[in-house]
Amino acid sequence: MKKIKRYCCCIAVAMSQSAFALEAMDDADLSASTGQDGFNINLGVSRVQINQASIIDSNGLPADHLLKTSANYAGSASYVLAGSAANTPVTLDFIGASASPTIQISLDTDGNNGHPFSNINFKFGQNISGISLSPFAIYLAGANSTSTPTTQKLIYTGTVLNSDVYKLLTVGSASNKLDILFHDTNKPSMNIQLGNAPQNRMFLFHGAIKAICSTSCPISLVSGNTSAAFDFKMTATNPTTGFLLDNFYAGFEPSGMVIGNVGTSSKMDIGINNLMLGVQGQTDTSFAGLSNSTMGSFGLSGASVTNLKTTIKGM
Repeated sequence: MKKIKRYCCCIAVAMSQSAFALEAMDDADLSASTGQDGFNINLGVSRVQINQASIIDSNGLPADHLLKTSANYAGSASYVLAGSAANTPVTLDFIGASASPTIQISLDTDGNNGHPFSNINFKFGQNISGISLSPFAIYLAGANSTSTPTTQKLIYTGTVLNSDVYKLLTVGSASNKLDILFHDTNKPSMNIQLGNAPQNRMFLFHGAIKAICSTSCPISLVSGNTSAAFDFKMTATNPTTGFLLDNFYAGFEPSGMVIGNVGTSSKMDIGINNLMLGVQGQTDTSFAGLSNSTMGSFGLSGASVTNLKTTIKGM
């Protein structure tokens, strides 16, 4: 077969903040690339940033919904992910991303005796010690603040939250962000197979993590003007091995999207500290006659799951 010696596919991606750069491969690089063993992509990225992301329901509750008590429940609405303060973006930082690569992607295909499949593996570079998410919130937006296919709508007017937008959940603070710390030598990875997947799952996870919210990130669940606020922390019970992600999986089945694990997982210590119930924003913990009261701290030591299977499907 005639060999094509000119440039065919040459991508080297280097991303700092939210910018990508394309770099041409020289002849020496091309001569070492045959494509026979698949190909690898190394990404150098330090931060990913979004201003607002929405999940939109365009027609409201169905007519036979149990909770429908009014003749007009057909308005569109949306869940919105945005910063927890006015007009602040949500940023995902890769800890230790000063040296590349941040993420390594390996792609390959196989004929598999007439049952072909594609294998894609994602793993973090050895320099990456974890990820950190800036303070964020989940909002519920009414029709006037819900984007459409042709019009993007924001949940704030200036620095004031729109009247048909309500904050449902806040996670993290400037000093206590939601972070996930990786095992020092067993970084998390994910293997994806499409087509006739020999691994029997679309997504399989590997590697280990040391902690989630390593410095106890504050979480607040809001309903009306009341809330449940607490500090959340998870750490691997065994600091040597970390919390292993092996045998966790995700994929799609006829019943819907499935997330689970096979067998018994390794163990985590879980802390729910400084639990406060009452009026949102009030922090006085005295006893007599006040709206809020502390319930102390709760925790689980050595918690694990066995044959977990969670199904997510539409209505």
